[in-house]
Amino acid sequence: GSHMAAAKQDVKVFSEDGTSKVVEILADMTARDLCQLLVYKSHSVDDNSWTLVEHHPHLGLERCLEDHELVVQVESTMASESKFLFRKNYAKYEFFKNPMNFFPEQMVTWSQQSNGSQTQLLQNFLNSSSSPEIQGFLHVKELGKKSWKKLYVCLRRSGLYCSTKGTSAAPRHLQLLADLEDSNIFSLIAGRKQYNAPTDHGLCIKPNKVRNETKELRLLCAEDEQTRTSWMTAFRLLKYGMLLYQNYRIPQQRKA
Repeated sequence: GSHMAAAKQDVKVFSEDGTSKVVEILADMTARDLCQLLVYKSHSVDDNSWTLVEHHPHLGLERCLEDHELVVQVESTMASESKFLFRKNYAKYEFFKNPMNFFPEQMVTWSQQSNGSQTQLLQNFLNSSSSPEIQGFLHVKELGKKSWKKLYVCLRRSGLYCSTKGTSAAPRHLQLLADLEDSNIFSLIAGRKQYNAPTDHGLCIKPNKVRNETKELRLLCAEDEQTRTSWMTAFRLLKYGMLLYQNYRIPQQRKA
């Protein structure tokens, strides 16, 4: 009922220096709202790079919340070991500033002809009726095992797939690895140590319902940092589309 909407909740947020603040928030408070409140409380300068980070030390994962996400909702998916961090992320909307730097040509195919320009790349991602397909090799950890396999992987709006036949992206050769719907993409913090990952550039698709179970995590690993960033950006764009662009535009419109 309506009295629930006004329910207040205490949320603890840690700063870079290890100190923490307990903030009382409302159910409809977004990550951006909370960042602005924390900027105000800590007398920091708001340069729109402040971010709320969801940090799971026991799983070795973290991710930056998107500005529009409801803090209370995200908190309900977190384990007792997990925590929120408050820190800067200057690269949050880098994609909108330099889209062409993000995806090597062989990584993206479009369902319809496009001229490959900056604006075209943006529009294809933001327009939910066009379907960009992101593909390339990634190391994939087998569920419930220690071993990793290098596979040809395709990311589409419908989910993340791997090819069962070399680099074929024919539907009959695609096997679903993970759903985008009720999950989020995270960086692996210490993937080599914790998961025997082949490189330091790990990422993970974590279903929201999973709090402690590492065997349900879909762990992936890229060869380098740029490739990891490309995959993570593609995931965010396919999951949130236009919302992400609006998040990026809001502070600029306020300035104007």
